[in-house]
Amino acid sequence: MDKIAGINQTALESMQRGVRKLHEAAHEIATAPARGAEPTELAEPLVEMLEAQRAIEASAAVLRRANGALDRVLEALRS
Repeated sequence: MDKIAGINQTALESMQRGVRKLHEAAHEIATAPARGAEPTELAEPLVEMLEAQRAIEASAAVLRRANGALDRVLEALRS
């Protein structure tokens, strides 16, 4: 049970980091200065947002699997 709790904690912390990274990238995009006819360089924060999104999705998958394992353990104990 402690290992599953540790996995859950790690996954949740990773999701929180991803959300912070998403917020920071969104802020960078929202506050980017317009440079007249020149396009504003937004590639890096957009890539960071995609990376953060993928990290959040991966952490959510880990969390679902750990919770599924815990459910199976609890079900086996009830039987």
